[in-house]
Amino acid sequence: MPHVSLLYADITDEEKKSVAERAYALDETIGSLEFPIARLALYKSDTEDKSLESWAKVDECNLISH
Repeated sequence: MPHVSLLYADITDEEKKSVAERAYALDETIGSLEFPIARLALYKSDTEDKSLESWAKVDECNLISH
């Protein structure tokens, strides 16, 4: 399932729940936000790399033709 991650962190499920609750407290509509996607990038990443420094772009494509 395609998704957008807004938080990259090595945190517990309880901490994730707390962050989500705080986000909803700030804006109750956050779970229903929509936006157009014009480009898509694919990255290769090492799941053990917590610094994200190993991320390498594999490819990128435009989804909207001009």
